[in-house]
Amino acid sequence: MALLDDLAKSPTPVGLAVGFGAALLVPMLMPAVTRGLRPAAKAAMRSGIMLYRSTVEPISAAVGNLVTEAQLELASARSAEATQPAEDRKTPQSKGRKGQAAKHP
Repeated sequence: MALLDDLAKSPTPVGLAVGFGAALLVPMLMPAVTRGLRPAAKAAMRSGIMLYRSTVEPISAAVGNLVTEAQLELASARSAEATQPAEDRKTPQSKGRKGQAAKHP
């Protein structure tokens, strides 16, 4: 424990050597690491895009079908309402307290 405490409290020659070595090696090793990781990153992105496309297309088709059905139902309801005679489209008058028709001015 005393050795770890000493390393944490003051810079030692070993700690300085490790830091200096890392500072020298990182610029030389970074291109090799990125060359190796770039294909893996591209493959992961390609897989994500394929997964997105395979899930979004069926969902959007299903939602599109629902929207189309709802629009057709609304259109048929409007056309049915438009073909009704004018007297059928009138709303019934509200009744009074004792079953009598309410008088409207």
